[in-house]
Amino acid sequence: MIFSLLKIRKKTAAVLVGIACGLACVWVVASWQELSLEDILNMLLGSVLLLLGIMLVAACLVAVFTLLKKLLQRISGSQ
Repeated sequence: MIFSLLKIRKKTAAVLVGIACGLACVWVVASWQELSLEDILNMLLGSVLLLLGIMLVAACLVAVFTLLKKLLQRISGSQ
């Protein structure tokens, strides 16, 4: 309801609520497990690096399959 008062789109409001819920969950777990800020930041950095690695591998696979498709089209088109 407060987001309608702020004139924010529904999708933007959903993203903001999701981020707020995620931060609240991380804070609760960190408090429960008595983790330091350094530990939390290390986990965040590790997660971001893992996601970047997955995205890099996916981009490389797309490039390889695109090149293979073009190569096969050239081979079949020249015959």
